[in-house]
Amino acid sequence: MTAFVSPVVEVSDFWEWYELALKNGWTDGLVVAPPTERQVSRIIEYLGRDPKEVVGVVGPRDGVGTIEQIAINCAMAGCAPEHVPVVVAALEAMLEPEFNLHGVQSTTNPCAPLVIVNGPIVAELGFNAGEGAFGGGSRANACVGRAVRLILWNIGGGVPGQTDMSSQGQPAKYLFCAAENEAASPWEPLHVERGLRRDQSAVTVFACQSPDPLFVPGDAGRILKVIASTLPTTGVNMFHTAGQFLLSFGAKPAQELARAGLTKADVRRWVWEHARYEVGWLRRSGVLVEGEGHMYYWGHGEESVPDLSRLPDDARLPMVRGPEMIHVAVIGGASQWWMGMSAGWGNYGGYAVTKAIGGPRRTS
Repeated sequence: MTAFVSPVVEVSDFWEWYELALKNGWTDGLVVAPPTERQVSRIIEYLGRDPKEVVGVVGPRDGVGTIEQIAINCAMAGCAPEHVPVVVAALEAMLEPEFNLHGVQSTTNPCAPLVIVNGPIVAELGFNAGEGAFGGGSRANACVGRAVRLILWNIGGGVPGQTDMSSQGQPAKYLFCAAENEAASPWEPLHVERGLRRDQSAVTVFACQSPDPLFVPGDAGRILKVIASTLPTTGVNMFHTAGQFLLSFGAKPAQELARAGLTKADVRRWVWEHARYEVGWLRRSGVLVEGEGHMYYWGHGEESVPDLSRLPDDARLPMVRGPEMIHVAVIGGASQWWMGMSAGWGNYGGYAVTKAIGGPRRTS
């Protein structure tokens, strides 16, 4: 496999660069910064890695993701050198088999890779984990999320209508990065739950839809009942292909649940047991159509899916295989009783993967 060496192109000003980027398809339409030799070199020098080192092959186009190519896209996204290890860790996570990046990039589903950042690096680089966390609010959120998108676009070739067949897409396709609000969270951080130390910095990637906002005021019991009565709708992707989903709690409802003695594991278990489809309601609603393929079949590879035709009306069906398929994170501030539900791609992949963020490699 031969790594591509990028050519150097001279331009007279920013707008000439931007027109060149549009003409060559180097951007999805948004303005991108010119990847100057100086900035790309600064990133590579900071990383301390061979520019021709291959991090991985990025689908669906199977582009070769070298350190140099990653650095170019990070420069276009406006990254400072210290942001780039976060991007590299996110890419490494997306290249794990359970994420199925080729499928995530090509599916008709509007899912996009969400990057959740944890650990000391959140404060060090100024990621926004409080109010408006999913809406940016800092250079770190914006440039890391944007760099991931540009890598998937320019190296992976995820272009709408060509390889990206998402029927409608979603705004998160432009950038999708937030940090867990560990300072306001009453629970252990996401990366600790997933096997890393609290003092490690990490990213978790998960292919999902933008958070569907839920307003959950009240005590812990009411919060859980609102969640359980809201989630099991027949249009949500979990009804068709199960998989995984994310519950992103603002700090206020998370703290209320913790005051009642509930851990993240308790919340996952309760939601799995109570957010269910009642077979009788499904029958009465008219959504059960004999022979319809996209109807509570839980996607490819699942075994022992219930035969709905043989179940009584009072049978209650879970949205996903088990509590472990529900992710819980505290993202956002304590200004109100808001939380979000992000449906995953389903049982095809896009599953959550967590990676520690490596530091720059220094040579003696």
